Amino acid sequence: MKKIFSIVALAFFVLNTFATPSNGEAENPKPTNYKEIISNIEYPESSKAKGIEGQVLVMLKIDKAGKVINHRFEDYPCTDLRDAVKDILKDLKFEPAKNSKGESVVGFIAVPVNFKLTI
Repeated sequence: MKKIFSIVALAFFVLNTFATPSNGEAENPKPTNYKEIISNIEYPESSKAKGIEGQVLVMLKIDKAGKVINHRFEDYPCTDLRDAVKDILKDLKFEPAKNSKGESVVGFIAVPVNFKLTI
């Protein structure tokens, strides 16, 4: 049987913001083009051939303009799946985090991407 793949992107988990004011909670970064970008990830042929599935979890640092300025991979099943996600990070855009005064601040967001093979 021919293996088909699907990439299932889970909802964003907001873990923390860089600047949480003492008098209230900060508003965390919000994705603006996540579904569009995630749908373009290609499942690596080598991972498909080996039957490798799993979740890639990457922590992103978002600047005041909503751009990804740094990333750290927290977990991944293999380097090929990690690299497939790494290739799209530059294209992700966000509304920046906001402090209680409505000012843009640097923030963090965790992004999980699931890779699953189906028959």
